Amino acid sequence: MKFKKLSIVIPCYNEGNKIVDNLNNHIIPFLEDKKLSYEIILVNDGSKDNTKEIFQNLKIPHVLPLGYDLNRGKGGAVKFGIEQASGDYVVYMDADLSTHLSAFDYLIAEENDIDFFVGSRHLKESVLAKKQGLLRRFIGRSCRVIVNTTFKFRYKDTQCGFKAIKTEYAKKMAEKQIINGFAFDVEYLYIAKLNNLKVKQFPVIWENDEDSKVSAFRSSVIFFKDVFKIKRNNKNYYF
Repeated sequence: MKFKKLSIVIPCYNEGNKIVDNLNNHIIPFLEDKKLSYEIILVNDGSKDNTKEIFQNLKIPHVLPLGYDLNRGKGGAVKFGIEQASGDYVVYMDADLSTHLSAFDYLIAEENDIDFFVGSRHLKESVLAKKQGLLRRFIGRSCRVIVNTTFKFRYKDTQCGFKAIKTEYAKKMAEKQIINGFAFDVEYLYIAKLNNLKVKQFPVIWENDEDSKVSAFRSSVIFFKDVFKIKRNNKNYYF
């Protein structure tokens, strides 16, 4: 992966208790150790805890704390972050660090000219340090079958929270984006397919966050509705 600077977008919803610790003790030391040039764009997605106040007092080099008051959803937060990005590639990742930071090592080592890197929890080399509960796993498998069938994908995992896109394409995707919820990942992959971008899946180490605030049933209903919105919007996704 050839780049001069990474733009790392981290959507944050009620992450006030974790985000500063994760930045100072995990994310920044890792990036500095790898000698990477980066900017971290934190997006407060209308949090109801103290995230906004923490962001207002956050003074860390290369960290840009942004946000808005009305919750948009993860897709809306990532879109907002991409619009601010100035690096060669945009990486978006979860604030809870469910995906191990070693995912960056794969990107750094990649020598081919890839447009879109897709982290996957379900490749042969992937490691699930802590699995999700039975219900979430069942819903996840159902999502994969429906998404791959609907869009004629062959992805093992569309919903892993770690992906990297060339910024020129990420900005075009964000401009075309109509989904603010979790199905935005599918939307980005569909846009990539329609525009013949080079996409590569790679294995990650992943650990389930038991403090997740996402309702499995409610979010899956919205997800499936959004999947069919994406399919109906296909003519508008070409660059």
